[in-house]
Amino acid sequence: MSEEKSVQLVEVKLASEHTHKGVDYKAGDKIKVTPRQKAFLEEAKKVEGAAITAKEA
Repeated sequence: MSEEKSVQLVEVKLASEHTHKGVDYKAGDKIKVTPRQKAFLEEAKKVEGAAITAKEA
């Protein structure tokens, strides 16, 4: 038997256009992603409410 890990998905609201799993989304659309994908999108400022780092302030 193989043990599969259940990945918890989180919903994010896009701040700009983005392609996810081959589908084009526009700003304001909501998509479900893994926590790792969410972190990537936040760093790229692709999601609403992305934190601003002290370096940018």
